[in-house]
Amino acid sequence: MAKAKKKASKSKPKAKPKAKSKAKVKAKPKSRKAKAVPQPKSSAALADIDGRIAIIRDNLRSLVEQAASYSGASDEERMSQRIAEQESKLERLKKQRDELARAL
Repeated sequence: MAKAKKKASKSKPKAKPKAKSKAKVKAKPKSRKAKAVPQPKSSAALADIDGRIAIIRDNLRSLVEQAASYSGASDEERMSQRIAEQESKLERLKKQRDELARAL
């Protein structure tokens, strides 16, 4: 019973809702945290091409290492073909990157 009395005595009367005023409310100040700046499509495309070029260069390094460790004519021919394909892709991507960079 003592607990019930304490709760009853602690309760505060509810405040009346304030009347709505037509005064303008100031906006909160903007945070000073650094925000990511959206990249234009061309910059994003350039970054994508650069990433793909890096992947192909890594593939080429790996293929050259593998070719050095293999022996036999059939393995050598197949590795040469794969290296040629990667080099071709690399050249195409370099041209795309250069054209895109000129457009910026």
